[in-house]
Amino acid sequence: MSRTVPSGRARVGKTSRGWPPPAPARSALRPWPVAAVVTAFALGLAVAFAIGAMATPAPTAEQNIAAMQRSDAERDVKQVATLTELARGGVDRLAPVLTGMAVAMPVGQKTPGPPPTPAAVNGWRDVLSAEVAKHADAPSAGTAVNVARGGLRAAVQQLAQAVEMFAVAVAAPDQLRGQLMTLAGEQRTLALRTWSVAGVQLDVINIDAGYGHAHVVLPAGPEAGAIEPDSAPEGSGRR
Repeated sequence: MSRTVPSGRARVGKTSRGWPPPAPARSALRPWPVAAVVTAFALGLAVAFAIGAMATPAPTAEQNIAAMQRSDAERDVKQVATLTELARGGVDRLAPVLTGMAVAMPVGQKTPGPPPTPAAVNGWRDVLSAEVAKHADAPSAGTAVNVARGGLRAAVQQLAQAVEMFAVAVAAPDQLRGQLMTLAGEQRTLALRTWSVAGVQLDVINIDAGYGHAHVVLPAGPEAGAIEPDSAPEGSGRR
């Protein structure tokens, strides 16, 4: 006979069907921490801003460039006037020195004239030292203005060296004086040619600036080989 289990007793370790109820399943989607949400939002804004910046040009940058160009042009116009005034004054100050040099060593000649006195040479030196100092300032400017300024400065410096050569010639023995005077005259002539080149550039930038033609020429004569100014009337072409 089979054994029967009393109805009022349950086996140990056994449960009735459905009990206890199964634990609720954890949700697969967990709520994001607040910091992560903020970070993601900020990154999204940054990416959107970068894409927008690449997609459209920045008008502010273009406006800044245009403003800088206008400022540079206005600066150059003012510097052209200042440089031209300096050059015109230089012609007046240097003319007596060049006249004295032409007596001692005529332009385009190989035979010197009477040597200048030491006092005359010292006077030339004073004039050229002051002129070199006037051309020492080199404010920032455009290339066209810088070319004219640099040419005028070089011409004045060459004239100063010619004065020093005349001083050496005056103090030299008689057998060397003539040769040294010739070298001093050649240095003077190179300075005149350099000034003439710078003068052409000075004329060009005056026209571009709206001031019209400006012919600032040192007295040289055709024998110097300097560039002659054009035939346009002074100040013509003014805007």
